[in-house]
Amino acid sequence: MTNNSKIKICGVKDIKISKLLLDLNIDFIGLNFIKKSSRFITKEKAKSISDEITQYQKKINSKINTVGLFQNHEIEYVNSIIKYLNLDYVQLCGSEDYNYSKKINTKIIKMIHIKNDEKKEVIESQIKSSLKYAAFIILDTFSISSSGGTGKKFNWEKFKDLYNEKIFIAGGLNPGNINNFYKKYSPWGVDVASGVEINKVKDISKIRLFVENLNSK
Repeated sequence: MTNNSKIKICGVKDIKISKLLLDLNIDFIGLNFIKKSSRFITKEKAKSISDEITQYQKKINSKINTVGLFQNHEIEYVNSIIKYLNLDYVQLCGSEDYNYSKKINTKIIKMIHIKNDEKKEVIESQIKSSLKYAAFIILDTFSISSSGGTGKKFNWEKFKDLYNEKIFIAGGLNPGNINNFYKKYSPWGVDVASGVEINKVKDISKIRLFVENLNSK
């Protein structure tokens, strides 16, 4: 079954969850290498998940894109993780720019953080600039203490004209609001972390319900 939007589940730390995402035809799985995040994962743990994904994909003839999350890391470190895990994408969550991205050895997803008083024209300009080097963009809520996964939403209505192809919407999405959000804005992609967690741990029932409600008519 094809889901209504592209789905990215971010901050996975469990092999069982990673296999569930394949069963649900989730498009992207995010592995977080930002140490200050509660979803931080060691490269060794990430390797065990990556290896399991590779084997399970072959078994069920499916595909999920593996994404590594980084924030202003040394380029050499990022490229070493890309090679170690054979990452499909790198998600850049900090102030990384065009010159930085050109030294990364895989495709890029760039996160853009939206503040409460942000002007739409500013975000539109950032998207245009970022798409010169990034395959996809994630629009998420700005937080002074976190690079994402806060569970807080930005002004969805204000920026609705920017929800185009190649754009993931993140921040505040959960099983309870995803159906209305999809019906109102028809996003190309959605990205969720805290919205499918209980006590900062991914919850199987919440993930299933998120996907079910996204696709519900």
